[in-house]
Amino acid sequence: MSKIRILDDDLITKIAAGEVVERPASVVKELIENSIDAGASIIEVEIENGGISLIKITDNGHGIEKDDVEIAFLRHTTSKIKNEDDLYNIRTLGFRGEALASICAVSKVEMITKTKDDLTGTKIYIEGGEIIDKIECGAPDGTTIIVKDLFYNTPARLKFLKTPSREAMIVSEIVQSLALSKENISFKYKNNGKIVFATKGDGNLLNAILSLYGRQVKDNLLKIDYEENDIKIEGYIGNNALGKNNRNYQTLFINGRLIKNKTINAAIENVYRSYSTSDKFPFYVVKITMNPQLIDVNVHPTKAEVKFQNDQEIYRLVYKALQNAFATTASVPKIIIDLNVEKNFSPEIKSEEITFSFNKQDKQSLEKNDSDIFISYKPNVKEDKQEYINENINKDKSIEEVKNFEDEEIIDNKTSTLFPKLVPIGQIHLTYIIAEAENDFYIIDQHAAHERVLYEKYLDEYQRTAIHSQTLLTPKIIDLKTSDKEFLLENIDNFAKIGFVIEDFGGNSISLRSVPVIYGNPNYIDVFNEILNEIVQSSGGFLNSINKIIYTMACKGAIKAGDKLTLSEMNKLIDDLRRCKNPYSCPHGRPTLIRMTYDDLEKNLEESCKVII
Repeated sequence: MSKIRILDDDLITKIAAGEVVERPASVVKELIENSIDAGASIIEVEIENGGISLIKITDNGHGIEKDDVEIAFLRHTTSKIKNEDDLYNIRTLGFRGEALASICAVSKVEMITKTKDDLTGTKIYIEGGEIIDKIECGAPDGTTIIVKDLFYNTPARLKFLKTPSREAMIVSEIVQSLALSKENISFKYKNNGKIVFATKGDGNLLNAILSLYGRQVKDNLLKIDYEENDIKIEGYIGNNALGKNNRNYQTLFINGRLIKNKTINAAIENVYRSYSTSDKFPFYVVKITMNPQLIDVNVHPTKAEVKFQNDQEIYRLVYKALQNAFATTASVPKIIIDLNVEKNFSPEIKSEEITFSFNKQDKQSLEKNDSDIFISYKPNVKEDKQEYINENINKDKSIEEVKNFEDEEIIDNKTSTLFPKLVPIGQIHLTYIIAEAENDFYIIDQHAAHERVLYEKYLDEYQRTAIHSQTLLTPKIIDLKTSDKEFLLENIDNFAKIGFVIEDFGGNSISLRSVPVIYGNPNYIDVFNEILNEIVQSSGGFLNSINKIIYTMACKGAIKAGDKLTLSEMNKLIDDLRRCKNPYSCPHGRPTLIRMTYDDLEKNLEESCKVII
């Protein structure tokens, strides 16, 4: 007896519906996207009991012609594509012709629709996929769809839904996201009869964000606006004040389609973390507009995933767009000294200011001579080079070293830098460099600063496929797990881009023949293993881990706390830092330097005198 049987149409429809309609939010998303495709300028959404009992979507779009009303609810019927070629040039949100058929297969649906050319509208009632009634009726232009008793005929699916309040929250997130996708459409959203939010539809994305998230979010946003190779990237990203504990506040659109993409998300978060002082997730609304022929949206029935022809190019463009957005707002934290004899020394960081408090004992210890502290009392060194040379010779500096430093140009007007030329004075605790400008002085974290310099250097070399490598005299044989070796061999070209030339050595072993040229010559085996572990543990693969790989290389090669630097080395490090795109923080978000003006120093010293008296 044959065990293979043909499924009946009703069962086939319910199985297909399970791919498209997972929960009430799925219904809301599909119906709103239909309204957007219909050219609506006003969309009203209403739900009850989390959308399980009622979902109602009303729009003022084109409507559906009388002859097409019944056909619209059949499987694989659509007005948005005609042939196979259209699949590679999709400009609408819907195109598969599955949504309405899937929705009415697991619910009771009533639809009223009218085109502007018809005198009357059409009302149709469908239950479990069967047409129960169809009549003419009076109606405004546009379409209203009412979905009742979702999953009434599939109780197994119904019992897996969350509580009504939780389902309502998920619906709210979907409606919010779609409202952000089309700021030129006015959205109104009701839950159990109460208005949750309404947007103006005035075409201003910032106003839409204000309506949905409030003024505090609006006031802490950085604008993204970048275009290259006919790919436009725009939107907003939150600063440190909007850092979140999860990714629920991240909204991404490709050609108006709400999607999730690991490559783009990795690019955004990598830039954010290199400018942020926290390890939280960024708030963002990012819109990417590009030629639809460069992407494939026909990946999954929910259409929430896309594939790019060139993932690496998209990563690069998004990364650059976010870098530009942050670079316009970065600044050097300022030191404010609070002299209070009742307080112990306690650094306190508040947003862009770093405050130090000293007591009398701290003041006395700072007055002691320390061979690692070099002090210059001349705020403008360029006025008298010879006096500066004489001063520094007395501080265990060779004449050649000081002269070599002073022969360098004090001000380089041809170089685009974000803070002024600094003159290094010396080190504190072999960890921090003290440097002065004309009107202020700076404290520079030597490890964080060098880490930033190396990170941007290696990243630039990687993007130009020009990371320098050196061939080992004796290749290193490394034993790996079978799965790690398979992964490594699949990405052998990617490892070559970061300087590691690898060959298969048979069994579970590989031969490491060349390694990247990393400052400080760290243990290359440790660096290689750390990079490999990072990529293997990352769900996003090699491309999405590239920033962490570059972090690792920069961190391993950077000057460490406790390394003694010559005056010329300090000057070289400061000069390299000035030329960085983001000189204000290391790749992990830690500040590289803080500053204090001489006016503030003088005022604080005057105040300290009053306190002592």
